[in-house]
Amino acid sequence: MKKNNKHKTKISHQKDSLSPHKSVRSSYQRNQDMVSRQGNHTFSSQNKITRNGSSVSSSKSRKLMDITNTTNTINGSRPSSTKNPFPSPSLRNSLLPSSRSGSLNININKIKDLKDRQDKIRSQRHTLKTQLIECEREIKTIKFRDLSKFKFELYKKKSKHANYLKQIKELTQILNSKDSERDGLINKNKSDLSGLQIQLDHNLSSKKHEFRESYNQKLALWENELQVMENFEPDHEITKEISHLKKVLQELDENWENLQRQNLEKQANHESQLKKDFNAFKEGKLKSIDSLTNKNNELLSQVTVLQSETAKLNEEITHIDTQTQDSQQQFSQINKSLTHLEAENNPLVNQSLKNSLELEYLQQQMENLKEIASQQEKSYNDTYSTVERELLRSRKLENSIIELKGTMRCYAYVMEQNLPENLLFDYENGTIIRSLSDHVYKFDRVIPHLKVSEDKFFSQEYSVYHDICLKQKKNFNLISLSSTPYGSLRESLIKFLTDKDTIYQKQYIITLQFVFLSDDEFSQDMLLDYSHHDKDSIKLKFEKNSISLDSKLVIIENGIEDLPLNFNCDDHPNLPHSGMGIIKVQFFPRDSKHNDKVETMPIDFYFIELNNLKTIEQFEKNVFKKESCDTPIALVLKKLISDTKSFFLLNLNDTKNVSKLLTISEKIQSINHLSKKKRKSI
Repeated sequence: MKKNNKHKTKISHQKDSLSPHKSVRSSYQRNQDMVSRQGNHTFSSQNKITRNGSSVSSSKSRKLMDITNTTNTINGSRPSSTKNPFPSPSLRNSLLPSSRSGSLNININKIKDLKDRQDKIRSQRHTLKTQLIECEREIKTIKFRDLSKFKFELYKKKSKHANYLKQIKELTQILNSKDSERDGLINKNKSDLSGLQIQLDHNLSSKKHEFRESYNQKLALWENELQVMENFEPDHEITKEISHLKKVLQELDENWENLQRQNLEKQANHESQLKKDFNAFKEGKLKSIDSLTNKNNELLSQVTVLQSETAKLNEEITHIDTQTQDSQQQFSQINKSLTHLEAENNPLVNQSLKNSLELEYLQQQMENLKEIASQQEKSYNDTYSTVERELLRSRKLENSIIELKGTMRCYAYVMEQNLPENLLFDYENGTIIRSLSDHVYKFDRVIPHLKVSEDKFFSQEYSVYHDICLKQKKNFNLISLSSTPYGSLRESLIKFLTDKDTIYQKQYIITLQFVFLSDDEFSQDMLLDYSHHDKDSIKLKFEKNSISLDSKLVIIENGIEDLPLNFNCDDHPNLPHSGMGIIKVQFFPRDSKHNDKVETMPIDFYFIELNNLKTIEQFEKNVFKKESCDTPIALVLKKLISDTKSFFLLNLNDTKNVSKLLTISEKIQSINHLSKKKRKSI
């Protein structure tokens, strides 16, 4: 019975797992059924315990098993251990409360199990969908990559095999031709040797025959002459001639013997030379035969190697054929899946056609918008150029007004992000206001650093003042006040003055000097190398409306490239802790070369850098007072401010020392008011 119950529970669990989407009865009715059936089940199990006391442990275990087996009770099947289906009413009433709470708990657990199974089935479905998508992707990759790859490799290997077969055929043909050439050369050598021997024998026999014939002819001639002479009667003169002719004959015999010896020697030499030539010819031919045999052996070895490679290639081809068969099967499967996918993708193709039509319409709209934008851009450029012209005109007017007033220019160059929040900036009216005290600081211009860079400042704001001073041929200066070193301002000024394309390079010859003056330490010539440790003081000479410097002078023709690499004084190792930097730039007009009679004076420009608090305090104490100056630097500054046109640039870029620079601006404005009053009184 126990086995049957277990088997039933397994079947019921399997049914529940297989059919998770079936409809379940209402929770109230199911609870009522569970309560009644559970009461019957508990009552029957208690009757069994009272009948047989020895089987208490087994009944307890069976009771626990039946409580957990909720599937049988829900489906309406009774457990096998209950014999009495109708328990007494007293026991039933006594067991109802406990059985209800147990059945509710069991029902909640069952619902939870069902929900968990549904979630598991959903997750399994999701994983199966993802796996299906991955399989489709793999099928596509196999179709578009592996098949083409295998086909390409097969094609390559077949072409290689065909090339190898062609090479083998060509090599065999070459070998056969070389063998025939070798046999022909051997036969030719033999025929040449026999022909040379025959020719040699023929020449020897012909020469011997010629000598014999000539010898016989001469003998016959002399014998005839001897007979003729013997027949004549002897005469004294004839005897003399005979004796003379005998002597001539002896000489001729001797000559003939000598000629014979010479011929024999020549023959011997000729034979030896022929033998040497023959041996050399024979050795050369033997060497060529050896090289041909070596080549033949090499070609045979190559043939064996190629045959082994062809065998390997044949094996690979068979392997590839098997692979191609497998891939063809895969390809057929992929084609089937593709046909299925094409059927699914047909609506998507229609949608893509619609999208393409919409895209064309949007592109046309874009082209129309581009045309409108180009027209607007042209109009904007025209307006921008007119605005720039008007701004330049207004700046020129502003500078001419300041020139007519005869005041010193005072500009504020503001880095608003580094300044305290209690300062308010009015860029249009050129004022800075303290919000707490409502104190107003006036400037000729207040320029924001975020909108106007250093290069733009010199090209747009400062250039008008610079051009006016050059036209009037008056010495002028630019005094930069800041609490920290400001090397980028110096570099942009030098670029503005000395670049090749500027008007100043075309109209003037420009020279430059750069020194750093200090009251406490040794002054430095900034155009010399760092290695130059000259501790002699730099000599200054006050002249009318100018100051001459005893320092290195550089003529600038190619812009900033003519200056040394150590021009940036911020990195100088021997730079004094306090002092001021002076850059003196002289402008010599280029037209003065043609006018030798009149000596034109150069126009001096001074760029003064005050980059530390100590020198700024000295500047504030001494320069704006009528008393005599305490330090040489203050004296130099006072001289430049009094004798040359001045342009003050206050670089407001530090929260700590802003108030100091703002008070200096007030003092500059007070000097301007005093100068106005003097002019009015005059």
